[in-house]
Amino acid sequence: MEMQEVFMKGYLNKLIRITFLDNLHVIGTYVNYYYSNNVIVIVPEGEDSDARLFIPLSAIKTISRCLY
Repeated sequence: MEMQEVFMKGYLNKLIRITFLDNLHVIGTYVNYYYSNNVIVIVPEGEDSDARLFIPLSAIKTISRCLY
């Protein structure tokens, strides 16, 4: 889990793409994240403090920088 946390910290405040196992993806910038019960919780940029994206770790295929 620590390696994933270090990896995720490198993407704070940058445009990222999260690709799911079914090849759907989400593109956005996030300002914070945390883990809870094998779910990553992402806080997007410019949203209310209540806005969160809950993603089960088992559903994520890749997380990468988005260059466009």
